[in-house]
Amino acid sequence: MQELRRYFVLPSFVISLCTLLIACDTQPSIKRICARNPDICQGLNRDGWCQEQRDVVIKADFAVENSNRSEPALFDALIAWESYRTCIELAAQVEMKQLKIRQSRRVEGYIKAEEMLLALNEETRNAKMPELLWYHWTRNQDKEAYQRFIAYEDAGLLNTPELQLNLAAHYAQRDQEKTISILLRVLSMYDDNSQIDQSIFTQLATLTYQLKDYRHSYVWTEVTKQLAIAPVNMGLFDDTNLLTIQQKAKAKQIATQIVTDLNEGKFIAKRTYSF
Repeated sequence: MQELRRYFVLPSFVISLCTLLIACDTQPSIKRICARNPDICQGLNRDGWCQEQRDVVIKADFAVENSNRSEPALFDALIAWESYRTCIELAAQVEMKQLKIRQSRRVEGYIKAEEMLLALNEETRNAKMPELLWYHWTRNQDKEAYQRFIAYEDAGLLNTPELQLNLAAHYAQRDQEKTISILLRVLSMYDDNSQIDQSIFTQLATLTYQLKDYRHSYVWTEVTKQLAIAPVNMGLFDDTNLLTIQQKAKAKQIATQIVTDLNEGKFIAKRTYSF
């Protein structure tokens, strides 16, 4: 909706004051959120356990309320509450076992997490946001959400690395070649190597090996090795019938160039290399 424009000029000091107040209100401190919105913080533990997860939950719930319960904010809240529940569940179990306490702030925090997740799941059950559709499929086995998510592929609405990786997970057991294409496309979407989901490289090495495309499996195994992402077993390629010495040398050159391109954010998705 187009904003209404004012036809008078505010004094500069008023503009500065307004800007300062807006900046403060858009990112309030945890203490301020709890003071202004006690319901958000009520029921959460107040000790040092799960402090990071608790703070994320508080900010996520605050964002939900201040975004008119938008789907992106609700999705962030779901993820935040899941993380908090995992942490506080362990803390509550430790406390009950060691201190024989059956009802405490930590236990209350776990109960609230369960209640909030149930409420958020119900509220977003008919959501349209692709991230929420994937969430309901993977968490709740919601087949309708799954079908709507897959339909978004043809509509071109899965255009972030995260959504593309979800799509790759969908095709992994159905179409390995398509999965490879998706993973390569994801690599081309990153600006630099620091942002990349590192599991992509091991997936590419594994999938190409399963397809008996040993040359490209060697390339992606070498990329994984050069980036020091995970331990690699180059012994898989010791069989002289798989690759020649010359092919291995060329594969290493290709892998080195791929690493350079990834670090510079210049990688172009390419399924095959000549060697």
